[in-house]
Amino acid sequence: MKDLKKYQWKNRVIILKDRSTESPTLKRAKERLMREMPELKERDVVILEEGASSDFHIELYGKDGGKKWESDADFSVKDIFKTIDAN
Repeated sequence: MKDLKKYQWKNRVIILKDRSTESPTLKRAKERLMREMPELKERDVVILEEGASSDFHIELYGKDGGKKWESDADFSVKDIFKTIDAN
């Protein structure tokens, strides 16, 4: 996993993981997030990608560095916003 300490207390971090950068699921996830980039930036979110030994996975980390939400399946950006806005 990437070192999240440099983001702690400044940013929330979304990590997209997949075994292939060409995965259709990963591409759809990135497109979905890019459409919401203004709202993500308002919430101090940065997006990182990481290789994985398994299929698609997405994780959201809070400014405190703790994992707040994750999914192995298709997701809604609204679910991410709900999680962020609840904290």
